[in-house]
Amino acid sequence: MYQNRAVTLAIFFLLAVTLAAVPAAADSDFLREFKDNYDLIMTDLSRKPPAELAEVSDFVYEKDIATFTFKEGKMYLLRHILGRPTTAIFIGEGHARMDIPVHMERQSLLYVSKDSTVDKDFEVCFIHMADDFDLKLREQFTFSETVLSWRDFNTAQKAQGDFFFAPVVMHEYDNLFQLLRSVYERREDGYFWADFDRYVFTFDPNRPEQVIVAYEHEGGDIAVTDGAVLQRREYGISDDAQVSGIPYPTTVLDRRARLEMTGLDGKVIRAAATDIKVLVNVDSLKFVSLFLHYNLKLDSIYFRDRTVDFHRRRDFTFTGVILPEYAYKGDTLEFRLWYRGKDYGTAFPFVADPQPAPLAVTFDIPRGYSYVMPAMSEMKDVGKGRMEFEVKPSEPYTNFVYQPYASGFDTIPVISDIGMTVNFLKSKHITKGRYQCFIPDEYYRATVMEAFNYMTGRLGMPPATFEVFIYPESSLTMPGLIEIPQVQCLVDETGGLHDVAGREVARQWFGALARPASDRESWLLNAVPEYLGLMYVSSSLGHDVFFGELLRRRNYYYTAVERDFDLPLASGKRLAPGIRTVKGVWVLHMLRYLMYDIEKSSDRTFLKFIHALSSLVNNQLFTNVDVIKLAEKFYGQPLDWFFHHWLYGRDFPEYEVEYSVSSRDDGYYVDVSVTTKKVSPEFSMPIIMRVEEINGESTYLRQNVTGLSDSFSLGPFATEPKELIFNEFFSVLSKDKVKKK
Repeated sequence: MYQNRAVTLAIFFLLAVTLAAVPAAADSDFLREFKDNYDLIMTDLSRKPPAELAEVSDFVYEKDIATFTFKEGKMYLLRHILGRPTTAIFIGEGHARMDIPVHMERQSLLYVSKDSTVDKDFEVCFIHMADDFDLKLREQFTFSETVLSWRDFNTAQKAQGDFFFAPVVMHEYDNLFQLLRSVYERREDGYFWADFDRYVFTFDPNRPEQVIVAYEHEGGDIAVTDGAVLQRREYGISDDAQVSGIPYPTTVLDRRARLEMTGLDGKVIRAAATDIKVLVNVDSLKFVSLFLHYNLKLDSIYFRDRTVDFHRRRDFTFTGVILPEYAYKGDTLEFRLWYRGKDYGTAFPFVADPQPAPLAVTFDIPRGYSYVMPAMSEMKDVGKGRMEFEVKPSEPYTNFVYQPYASGFDTIPVISDIGMTVNFLKSKHITKGRYQCFIPDEYYRATVMEAFNYMTGRLGMPPATFEVFIYPESSLTMPGLIEIPQVQCLVDETGGLHDVAGREVARQWFGALARPASDRESWLLNAVPEYLGLMYVSSSLGHDVFFGELLRRRNYYYTAVERDFDLPLASGKRLAPGIRTVKGVWVLHMLRYLMYDIEKSSDRTFLKFIHALSSLVNNQLFTNVDVIKLAEKFYGQPLDWFFHHWLYGRDFPEYEVEYSVSSRDDGYYVDVSVTTKKVSPEFSMPIIMRVEEINGESTYLRQNVTGLSDSFSLGPFATEPKELIFNEFFSVLSKDKVKKK
């Protein structure tokens, strides 16, 4: 096992330790000390560093959900900072046990490690700590000064504890910074990180969700994969419905920026000055976590009109700001960040809390360049070949993007069915003769307008929008701006442009104005536009194309399940974006057919739900529980059973169906037996079935299929049934094998 983990050590460890922090102007004495200690944490162990050593036995250490038992062996304490060790290496016989209190996170860990709990023996445990672990050891054992022996170094080297701890591009946070900030505030509930038998356990009091159980998903990985992510045990979170209530350390209250643009395409930020106002939510803090895309080069941060210490690696979005003094709960911190670079998709700093905030931006741009974005003011000439305009949306945003366009365009206005002006921006450099996959103007505009009218007919006016622009490039749709590429190759027998147009138009209702309470709601923001786009495809091109597109997405999900890449939807961004969207689409499709009126062949209830959902997500912070309650309101019954499996779980049923036709005194019956695989024993789903009779007539029924084995009879029918169509309308995301006896 350790040989597999060591394969990539030589290549990637060198990369990790040579990524120097971006220098700040005039480092303070504290920052110089901080950086020295930062480097000390990853001191090369091959150099026989000074250490303390004790023989330990039957030492039990509890850290939140984890219990570590060090039965017998050597314990090294190393890398002392401020008089206490920050690294421990145990070599001997040990055991780790962790019981995950939340069903959804057990499901997530099951995907990562093939087990929903941790109950493992280990021979090596590599620890980084800033808590009382060393003090508890000293209470029971006597340590003597020594150096790390060469033999024990080789054993530790094979375990790769330092390698998986070292900050690389895959890490959201800088582990070294998180450890060190806790070292400076050393207390009983401080930072603790342990690597053992391919697992990594992290307790970080300075992250929104403090506990992480990760696993090396595949041998030779350069990073472990997060399995269970949850809040500390003392918060008492044990229900799936509670996981979105995350106590974020800070919240953005306001952002104001000035961006000076340059470059041949007008997309390069020559200089940015962004003022960000942050609310403190925790009892106290001295170290603040900010995030800025690594393509943007951060020059300095000002706090109270003076430069403030910060630490940032060149390829990290994470930035650790070090305040000159402590801030306390309810305080407002105001920073000014100076930066430059090219990443207009995430051009502004942010914090972990996704709560939206007001935004005001002044753009300084080259004369002759055109920009399109919501809430633009008129441009004014400021001399020296520069123009200026302001953007101040009336609605708060989590993310805000801008769309520069250097070569100009014409504007073709079209009036929609509800009287809104839809402006098509005709690009002068996009012509039919230049591109093989150019979509003709007439077809392009007609399809987009049809999609827009379809959405407004069901969802009403777009929120906070009075005028709409259709931009023929890219795909960063914002309120009032719909970006649909006019140069794209469309495949026959698919939704084609209709699929793309429907999805991007739907983002006017489900997009940048949505207010998710946490990352765990992120599935909704892509899945709803995607499914509404498919509904438009069905309306315009017919049911066959709709179901073809739906099945194409199902097959994509099949592959993800077969490769064991699936996670609960509510795990947020831990689930890959493509899988998250596809699975979310199918959840909406199944909800649609739960609400479907079989007798009237009507989607009316589901469309009312979607309309109400648009109002919900755009007007308040919403959680998955809010979405569930809204769905239950329109369904008319509890849906906890449904979301337990499809939002918080990983069940993916495989139905094996056998049926026969029998005749009794009062008519004909279809006798059905169903075996359900790949699900938990309590799994239950209503499935729409169609019985086709010999005379050509069909009867639609909804039958609840429960457990791993179920039998039932459908009928009576006046004439003899010819065929049973199990799972009509693909009302359940499943694999089906149907056989007539």
